[in-house]
Amino acid sequence: MKRNILIAGMIIAITTSLYGGGKNILPAVAPVVPIELTDPSPWYIGAGFVMGRFYSDQCPKTFTCAYEDVTYGLMVRGGYEWNQYIGVEARGIRTFWGADDLGGEKLQHIGLFAKPTYPIGEDFDLYGLLGYGWTKTITDSQYLPHINESGFSWGVGLEFDLSSKDDDYEEDVRYERPFDGHANQEKGWGLFIDYQQLLLKSDLPDMDIVSIGVTYDF
Repeated sequence: MKRNILIAGMIIAITTSLYGGGKNILPAVAPVVPIELTDPSPWYIGAGFVMGRFYSDQCPKTFTCAYEDVTYGLMVRGGYEWNQYIGVEARGIRTFWGADDLGGEKLQHIGLFAKPTYPIGEDFDLYGLLGYGWTKTITDSQYLPHINESGFSWGVGLEFDLSSKDDDYEEDVRYERPFDGHANQEKGWGLFIDYQQLLLKSDLPDMDIVSIGVTYDF
């Protein structure tokens, strides 16, 4: 009987030393926090308002001075970004109103562009447009030149990100693509403003636009 009591006392003493208020022999194990992988979509779309300008130092028929006309319209754009520094963009432009008494040079343009981009801080991207486009003038006047040409086109612009930054600074989030979550690299809305020379040819009038609008990154 005394032997059984002694064995029971030894078991209680060992158990107490392991889990009691004394030294803890078993090491504490920190919980494993999984790292969330997020893959921002490279696709985006946008739309905006444009002001188009047509300028020619070659006078229209029966006129003795240079001609300049300003019209207004809309544009749509869509693109794909391989990383934060390079992408590709397609855009379409059409001006509808604002023509003068001569009939006006309404502009129609479709283009495809390489889009080099440079992030400026956490909210802004500076970008360029270098590509090829087709441009046409639409007018009812017999006095103004009619353009229906394709060739090199270029532009420059600025984008501002409006999306939430809540996920960008969490330590348990990592981007699968080589993006850093800044500027237009996360899902959400943004604003853009840019200038584009629609068709760069020495023997053609100047045709350029200024556009401002909204963009959405998927």
